[in-house]
Amino acid sequence: MFRNSLTFKFGKTIGFFYLICAIAGIFTIALEKVYYFIKQTVTPDYGLSFVIIIFLNAFVIFAVNFFVVEIILFIIDCFNIKKLISSSPKNGLSLLRQSFDYLLFSISIFVPIGYICAILPNIINK
Repeated sequence: MFRNSLTFKFGKTIGFFYLICAIAGIFTIALEKVYYFIKQTVTPDYGLSFVIIIFLNAFVIFAVNFFVVEIILFIIDCFNIKKLISSSPKNGLSLLRQSFDYLLFSISIFVPIGYICAILPNIINK
């Protein structure tokens, strides 16, 4: 039942997007470190780190916006609950594929909640 919902389908897509963004950020930082290691110079205080910070700020905005969309889709799913209950789930998926799908969905839920929890104290204290 849950696998056929709009929330789950959208959440998997957004979870995959978050996963790619995190991997791209880690990969970029690693490449910067390798570049300066090969060049045998000290990593400057500016440069690619600034780009990564901007990239992560944009990621925060995307995370919160997509979280709002997921809440809207969840409300729509609540109205279509009878249709979702009567629909049969997809069979034949391997346990690894099912685990990956649920991992992506959980990432799409926990990443925005984590960012909101991290940002909220800064907003409240100002």
